[in-house]
Amino acid sequence: MAVTSTQAVSVLGELFQVGKRPNNFLRLIGATQGHILTTGSREFPTNVLYTLRSPGQNVALEGANAPAAQTVTVSQATNVIQIHQETVALTYLGQSDHTVTGVVPIPMGQVQGNVVNPRSESFQVGARMETIQRDVNWSCLRGTYANPADPTGSALKTRGILTAITTNVVDGSADAIAADPYKQYRNYITNMIAGVVATNGFNPDLSWVLFGDITEYQNIAAAFKAAGTQFVMPEAEVMGIKVRKVITDIGTFVLALEPDMPAHTVLLADLSVVGLVGLPVPEKGIIFMEPLAKTGSADTMQIYGQLGLDHGPEFCHGKLIVPSTMILSE
Repeated sequence: MAVTSTQAVSVLGELFQVGKRPNNFLRLIGATQGHILTTGSREFPTNVLYTLRSPGQNVALEGANAPAAQTVTVSQATNVIQIHQETVALTYLGQSDHTVTGVVPIPMGQVQGNVVNPRSESFQVGARMETIQRDVNWSCLRGTYANPADPTGSALKTRGILTAITTNVVDGSADAIAADPYKQYRNYITNMIAGVVATNGFNPDLSWVLFGDITEYQNIAAAFKAAGTQFVMPEAEVMGIKVRKVITDIGTFVLALEPDMPAHTVLLADLSVVGLVGLPVPEKGIIFMEPLAKTGSADTMQIYGQLGLDHGPEFCHGKLIVPSTMILSE
C-alpha cells in the first residue's frame, strides 16, 4: 500500500533493551515494589550478635545461693550505603527532533501513540532509572565493602551478600568431575544447605532461595531431576517472577534465575533477614530527580539515591562454588 503524506507510519518499531536484566534478587526482597528500609546514617547495623553457653544439664542444689551473674555481651555487624548518581541532559534540538539514527523521522503532528522518541525526557529518565536498578542489584549480590573516612575522596561501597558470606562456603572449584556428576552436584547443594541449617539452627522454609545464573539454574534442575526428586512444574510466581521449587531431604527450596550471579556459583539466601536500605536526603527522599543549573540550550537533571544492603547475619546464608567444567544436561 502506498504511503501518502497524511498517513502516520511507525518506522521505528518497539524499543527493546539490549542485555536486559531481570534484577530478580532485588525483586524477591521486595525492593522494586518499594519495600525499602530507612537509616539515619551512612553506616547501619545488619545484625547484633550474642553467644550463650553450650546447652547441658546445668542444675542447682536445693537451698543453694544464686549463682554468680553472667553478662551476655553483644557485637554488631554493619554495612554502608553507596551513592548512585546519573545525569540526564536533553538539548532543545533533541527534544524537538524525532529523528532516530538511520531512520526517516515520522512527520510532526502524525506521530502514533506507540512511537517512542528515544531523546524524550520520559525515555531518558526511565533508561537511567533502569541503569541504577541494575547497578543496585549487582552490588547487592557482589559488591565489595568500603567505608572511607572521607567519602569525597573515596567512594562508599555496600557489601554484597556473596561477599558477606564467610561461614557457610562449599568450595568445590578444584574438584575433579565424579563418575556420577549429578550425584556430585546434589551433594554440593545438600552439603551447603546442611551447613546453613547447622549454623543458624532454623528449619528451612520458602524464604530460603537458591540463586544461580542460567548454567547453574539448569544444573540444579538437571541434578535433582536425575535423582527422581520432584521438581515442581509449572512454575510458581513470587514477587512477579517465575520460580521453581526443589524438594530435598532437608526441605523445600525456591530456585530463581539471576543473571548477575558470578559463573559457577550458587547462593542460598534466607530472604527473611535481607532488605534494601535507603538513606533519605532531607526534603527530597531516598531516590529523587532534580534539575541542575541551567547552561545553554539544554535541560539537565540528576537522579540521585543512597542505597545499601542489609544482608542480615552472614551465617544465615550459604555459598557454593562448583567446578567450572561441570555442565549437566537433563
